[in-house]
Amino acid sequence: MAHLGALCALEEAGISFDVYAGTSAGSIVGALRARGYSCADVVELFSRLDYKNLLLSVAAAGTSRPALDLLRRLLGDCSISELKKPFAAVATDTADASEVVLKEGDAAEAVLASCSIPPLFRGRKIGGRTLVDGAFVNAIPGDRARELGADFVIGVALSRAESYRIREFYTAGGERKMILQTGFDACDVLLEPDLSRFSPADVFGGMEMYEIGYACAAERAGEILEKLSRRKQRA
Repeated sequence: MAHLGALCALEEAGISFDVYAGTSAGSIVGALRARGYSCADVVELFSRLDYKNLLLSVAAAGTSRPALDLLRRLLGDCSISELKKPFAAVATDTADASEVVLKEGDAAEAVLASCSIPPLFRGRKIGGRTLVDGAFVNAIPGDRARELGADFVIGVALSRAESYRIREFYTAGGERKMILQTGFDACDVLLEPDLSRFSPADVFGGMEMYEIGYACAAERAGEILEKLSRRKQRA
């Protein structure tokens, strides 16, 4: 919801987007926007979603299938290449803690892999690899947006970006890896809405998070428009 608030504020200011790259929650929002949903559409979808029952369904089933079914209903049974705009989801390979950038294949599977935080969500097997949440390796993938062709990147961090700089990850074999993240250094503008009073697993307060994201982006919309104008003049 914080991602959505930021996007809505920027679009109301006349700032549109050509590509989307996302990690974890950002991959959900990015994929829906790349599919063609408006910000208002996604806000409505999320406001009607029963998060608590979804999590209970996943726990009861012992599988991520309920979450995958939900993503398929939202995205359709499509591949990433069939989305209306270029999109990439970031995930982590459990074998060696390497970053995996999903730019092709099943869109719903890619998003679920990017969001799979153990132990609630088991890793997803894609291309012979078991993948989990991408925030372990690249939480704010500004660099991946550039790879998709973006020449001006706006990133949104749901925690302070520097808190992701060095992350710890244990591989499936038990090896401890220390990971240096630099993806957010590729952002021209980095938005950091203050969500410190919410936990990462908080399923309530969605509209409050939306308003925080909206206010953060609205406050900097003028700065972003000025930077875009200067870049256009130079071009």
